[in-house]
Amino acid sequence: MTLLTQPEDPAKLASGESYRRVPRSVAALAGQFAGLRVEGMLPHNGNSLLAAGHAGDQPVMIKVLPEGDPSWRHRQRHEIDVYRIFARHPPPVRVPRLVHTDGHRIVVMERLAGATLGGGRYPRVLTGQEVAAAAGVVGRLHYHAIGYFTEDDRRALERMLTRCGEPWQLNHGDPLPGNMIRLPSGEWALLDWEFTGLFLPGFDLAMLSVLLAGTPGAADFVSDLASRAGHEDAYLVNLAVVLSRERRIHLQLPANHPLRLARLPVIDAAWARARERLLAAAGRRSLVPARG
Repeated sequence: MTLLTQPEDPAKLASGESYRRVPRSVAALAGQFAGLRVEGMLPHNGNSLLAAGHAGDQPVMIKVLPEGDPSWRHRQRHEIDVYRIFARHPPPVRVPRLVHTDGHRIVVMERLAGATLGGGRYPRVLTGQEVAAAAGVVGRLHYHAIGYFTEDDRRALERMLTRCGEPWQLNHGDPLPGNMIRLPSGEWALLDWEFTGLFLPGFDLAMLSVLLAGTPGAADFVSDLASRAGHEDAYLVNLAVVLSRERRIHLQLPANHPLRLARLPVIDAAWARARERLLAAAGRRSLVPARG
């Protein structure tokens, strides 16, 4: 989900000419808020319906969850709770301001003008400045105190988890480039908070390291940030979890799928490097090849 106004296309947002017709269900839910105008639907590939509009003079994005999957109803309510917490306790990164919600199916947020860092799960090659910006914006958030593992891997992870203790650090949980928006002021903001929660330190950085694998030097830059923050053990555990998930996702694709062919070798290479670091950090020297 990307909650933003693309600055290069203000006329379409103003006129609504490129929007799809507003469904009755969205209009009915929006009608419960005085002064809220739904001006048109926006393209969206998630489970929610996304519309642009105004609350009085404030440009807003309107996110409505259709009746359906209970897990996404839970995610929507979770995101609403996160925005309510942010309203009382502003985070150290820029986020859209909550304007209205019924607490269940509709959430109305400030519409931020700007451009996201990229689209899709794995972005284009980023510049060094963009890598630093991505790592910086998720790093500033951390302000509160079935896989393919071998037996050696599992023992190393258990040893590391014992050192790390319970999850305690607030992380965004889904730091995709499309959830990072550069505002006209040059400030960076984070969007979409459905997966926010308490994680072992450095989860967001571990995800960034994997997602930016196509950008030379990005993984080393992000890993160095985690080490300097004193969270190397937790970062390595997070990295193992993220790589395991990404490998599973790509192995479920058909053998000749272009995404599998392009990304799985990169993921496997990243796991080989991470696994060596994990076993070394856990005090193990046995490097038994991981199961395919």
